[in-house]
Amino acid sequence: MNSLAINGKRMKNYNRSITIVVSLLLFWLVMTDAFAINPSVFKAYNLKHGVVIRLPKHWQIIESQLMDQIDTNTEIYTGVGQGNNDILMAANFYDGRTKAPVASARVSVRVKQTASQSDIAAMSQADLDAEANQAYQATLAAMMKSGNKITRITPYKMVKDNLSGYIAMRSDYQEIGAEYISNVSIYLVCLGNKIVKVTLSFNDAQASLLTPTIDEIKNSIQIKE
Repeated sequence: MNSLAINGKRMKNYNRSITIVVSLLLFWLVMTDAFAINPSVFKAYNLKHGVVIRLPKHWQIIESQLMDQIDTNTEIYTGVGQGNNDILMAANFYDGRTKAPVASARVSVRVKQTASQSDIAAMSQADLDAEANQAYQATLAAMMKSGNKITRITPYKMVKDNLSGYIAMRSDYQEIGAEYISNVSIYLVCLGNKIVKVTLSFNDAQASLLTPTIDEIKNSIQIKE
């Protein structure tokens, strides 16, 4: 075999080795990226009463003093004492186009003797309808007392749902303002010694944008007795 043939064979082997090395390097880079820990846009909040919730980092957290004032106004307008109600977290999302939030999340806990999970499980749809109507009428009365003549709400529709593995009573309704329609869902989880209340809402005009986030927030909630 002449020297040219030998050198040609060596070059082919060299090129094949380079190809294998490059392929392995690319495979390693792909696998490294696939298994890399990428930071989330969500932040977990460990709240009092054993409640955990994850919210997008760009949502604005409402200050505790403002939450206390919300409780104060609620007591004034409903006539129901709020001394045992603890608003653990409230957050809003603003899209920059309006001053009003286009989505919100709120978690509160009221420490008191309540119905048990077994009691909620035994409730019929007729029972839920009666509870929904009572809550709806109370909300209408509070709105009238506050002097709000612009905002309207649709009747509550209550069903049983699951929240963090517990049976929740979920009330759905729409809040209709002068320039917006907001879809609202209220989850009540009765645990015998406390009620966990989660309120999630979003602008109906941006439902396709906001629904995945609202669902993710709902599914992230953990409640520990």
